[in-house]
Amino acid sequence: MKAKVLLLTTIFSLLFIPGCDDKLDIPPQDGIGSGTLYQSEAGALAGLMGIYSRIVRAYRESVINAMYPSAGTDEAFENRTENRSILENSFTSSQGDVLSAWTLLYEGVNAANVMMVELQNSAALSESVKEAYTAEARFVRAYLYFDLQKNFGGVEGIPVPDETTLKQLLPRTKGVEVYDKIIADLEYAEAHLPSIQEATPGRASKEAAQALLARVCLYRAGSPFTNDGDYYTKARDWAKKVMDNEYFELNSSYEDVFNKLAKEEYDTREVLFQIAFYYGNQDQNQSSKLGSAMGMKVDDEACHNRGYGLVSATISLTSAYRNDPTDERGLWNTSPFYIPTNNDCEFATMFNQFQYPASKYRRLLEDGGTGSYGPHHWPVVRFSDVLLMYAEAENELNPGSELALNAVNEVRERAHATPLETISKELIQEERRLELCFEGFRRYDLIRWGIFQEKVDETMAAMQAADNSENTDWPLYGTGDPESRTNSLNGLNYYFDAYNNYEDNKHQLLPIPEQEIGANDLIKQNPNW
Repeated sequence: MKAKVLLLTTIFSLLFIPGCDDKLDIPPQDGIGSGTLYQSEAGALAGLMGIYSRIVRAYRESVINAMYPSAGTDEAFENRTENRSILENSFTSSQGDVLSAWTLLYEGVNAANVMMVELQNSAALSESVKEAYTAEARFVRAYLYFDLQKNFGGVEGIPVPDETTLKQLLPRTKGVEVYDKIIADLEYAEAHLPSIQEATPGRASKEAAQALLARVCLYRAGSPFTNDGDYYTKARDWAKKVMDNEYFELNSSYEDVFNKLAKEEYDTREVLFQIAFYYGNQDQNQSSKLGSAMGMKVDDEACHNRGYGLVSATISLTSAYRNDPTDERGLWNTSPFYIPTNNDCEFATMFNQFQYPASKYRRLLEDGGTGSYGPHHWPVVRFSDVLLMYAEAENELNPGSELALNAVNEVRERAHATPLETISKELIQEERRLELCFEGFRRYDLIRWGIFQEKVDETMAAMQAADNSENTDWPLYGTGDPESRTNSLNGLNYYFDAYNNYEDNKHQLLPIPEQEIGANDLIKQNPNW
């Protein structure tokens, strides 16, 4: 007997605790399936917060949003030998992380669909209120569709349930049509959402929709699709709308962007949209593993909560930063420092550059949390990303464009990196790695550029070439004797696992969970799974 289809809406009782009035508040229960909820604007808000909560649930383990998009690329790899998951490209369609991502993201989609039906059925809400909440629900739905499409979809696409197909079994919708649906939702949201200065921090805004439209159009223009609808022009123009808004600017300090995220603060001039995790009343359900899984390594639990540093930066990324010593992003994102046990909570320096963690996120700054979980916020779209999306689209349309060069150099100037004198596709691709590493983009960037296998090969070659090389950080930052240290892969051959296991015609997509295949005869599996 087949299991109940996983795309049906699952209703949970949520345990969010309200926060301050100036940021996203989520009530104790969303009650999203209740028609009576939508008899007041307060009830509609509770339903909306229930939709946002699905993103929190999906991202709680920091796998599908953070570790998976980085691991096995030219920016990072997982460094564990135990409790391994989809991060090493060695798994099946029954893997728990695959099922979890699929189920939780679709729960959010279905929550949005239910809400839109109930909004339209409500006799108590005005049309303007319905329109506003529908816009926000469609923004979140588009965001979730996009996550599903880039992970599971490809050319064949994904099932696209909407408010007209509740509780129906659906086949996959072709990828180009999925993108049409995502763009339509975001365009509706952009037309009806408030500006970021009027929106509650942590919630969708007109400008966040503009930035996501630029991103979606870039993905639609790239592999496995083609730019058959002038999507580079659309991406450039949507990014330019944000750039022309005088409200937005780069934070003068790169590291302060991430300090604020760790401290649950909002810098909406730079971060247009972020996912707010929370650790009130010791509630792990609304917190995440971001700081512990992908942050600076903290071995001594007495100093704060542990930072496990489960993902290491590639030595090619570390070297790229060190080749431009004035680039302040290098010591922040690929830091040689950590806190060992029994060291009076003082920093020490790692001997081996192969073992540097992806140190962008700093759990030491979190207020609260325990074990692996804390309230560290997750950046979805930043203004520097908008500048780089603009540069990429403009350069595709006008190779070598001075406008593209200026946008990239604006990002580099903030980091005090050496300005570029010319611009090319390859330089823009590299700048995205330097600026946006560990923010959930690299795997998908390499796929849409059609260079994933190339970068896998380059990364393995760089690792092999650096074996037994000098740790050039040690003379500058080393603590203790001897005077020099050597980078070594001795005993660390498992660092290569994700790269050795990678198959270009298979691992660009996750498999459809076997539980879903078993529940829905209309869905066919992805290639080579």
